[in-house]
Amino acid sequence: MDGVLINSEPLWKIAEKEVFLSLGVQVTDELVHITSALTAQEVCAFWYERHPWQGMSFDEVEDAVVARVIELIGQYDTKMPGVIEILEFFKSNNLKIGLASNSSHNLIEVVLEKVGIKDYFDFLSSAQDVEKGKPDPAVYLYAAKNLGVEPKECLVFEDSIIGITAAKNAGMKVVAVPEKTDFNNIAFDLADYKIQSLSEFQL
Repeated sequence: MDGVLINSEPLWKIAEKEVFLSLGVQVTDELVHITSALTAQEVCAFWYERHPWQGMSFDEVEDAVVARVIELIGQYDTKMPGVIEILEFFKSNNLKIGLASNSSHNLIEVVLEKVGIKDYFDFLSSAQDVEKGKPDPAVYLYAAKNLGVEPKECLVFEDSIIGITAAKNAGMKVVAVPEKTDFNNIAFDLADYKIQSLSEFQL
């Protein structure tokens, strides 16, 4: 979802900085870049290891970050180019569409409602549903099982190395949609295909 359907990474960075700075944590852009592919729970653990805080539990901090991201999503149009068109294409070809995200279910619901695409999806899966988030393949395997399809029959769209690794470990074909600055990064060659935006996709 994040980075494929919506350009939410800048919003996560804003929320992360605001919340953890308010707790006295020394947040740097370099470290925030590292946390960009982690779940909200993993982000909390990452910062707590570096600067333990007082007064708020992990759950409260995680909720604060997610709540701030939800606020920001409501304020900005972050939909990625080609989203509606590619969903229409797959739906018109009677293909099942699932979502496998490290984000929480409440955030998934907000994003899909905001972009107006919830009805396209046959199943929504979150890292909350499984023991481990990406790069573990569990969230992808969980989605495939609930869609009633074999992993080898799935085509995944991913924008991150962690997500691509998860999908490949699940035995799925992957289309990488990296940021422009990452397009020539050889790490993305792990994917089966690579495009600059969803608008470029051709069957």
